[in-house]
Amino acid sequence: MKNINDRNTATAGCLTDEALMGKTLGVAGFGHLGSSVVSSLLAHGFPKERLLISCGGRAETLERARAAGLARCMTKTSELMGRSDIILLAARPQSLTDFCGMAVKKGAFIISFMAGISLETLHRVFSADLCRVMCSGPETIADGLGLGVSFPSEARSCAVLKAAGLKVFDLSCESELDSFTVGICLPPILLNIEVDEDEKRSALLDMSKRYPIYRELAPWIDRVTEAHAGEKSGASLTNVSTKGGVTEAMTTALREGASFSEALVAGLSRNDELCAGLRRKFAVSAA
Repeated sequence: MKNINDRNTATAGCLTDEALMGKTLGVAGFGHLGSSVVSSLLAHGFPKERLLISCGGRAETLERARAAGLARCMTKTSELMGRSDIILLAARPQSLTDFCGMAVKKGAFIISFMAGISLETLHRVFSADLCRVMCSGPETIADGLGLGVSFPSEARSCAVLKAAGLKVFDLSCESELDSFTVGICLPPILLNIEVDEDEKRSALLDMSKRYPIYRELAPWIDRVTEAHAGEKSGASLTNVSTKGGVTEAMTTALREGASFSEALVAGLSRNDELCAGLRRKFAVSAA
């Protein structure tokens, strides 16, 4: 597994990366994920004047943007799509249809953070170059322990992730991105539910044989849990958990007596179910 950060020795250098030089960055979606990525980009020096943000218009989201001094960056999604050189889709996966029919700036590159939305589905909606990315939760980004992956690995997506202070790794295939989604949910679970250490290590070793990204995820999981040892923060679990989602599937399995390995299987299975459901939904929408 090649650590993409080895190509550039300093995160600050990413802001002079040709992939980002002079580019306007649009972030569609300003919830937990979108706001944490934006906050980290700004903290690492990305210029506010080259940032556009859109959201669904919830009062708390607008207040979050105002409190962060980003009111002038807020715009309509349609305008963001038409003005941004690089577009980050940070909205909920179910919101993909909201982007249908929107004109995208010529030559723009789209980076989708929308879990479970395949490249095939994205290409049905957008006539633009694009890729899928996934990153660890907001708390790890804020702590400087953020981890990200891109598929396919592309200079612009990797530059954005690194500019946000994330450690970036290559993937062997698109399905490995979905398995990464399961892995990044594990630290808050392990901080809130007791799991036998030998059982955990055995399960993660098995996962690394199936998905090479787990060779990097396993030590990262240890680093995050060690950094927050003794913190049984329900909030950390809430931030990566949605009703009927992957994290809930794993926590439910563990609380019902499943082994850690069985909980991982439950998470992978639930992720596959959600992905299949989204494929069917958007196949019907496109018909």
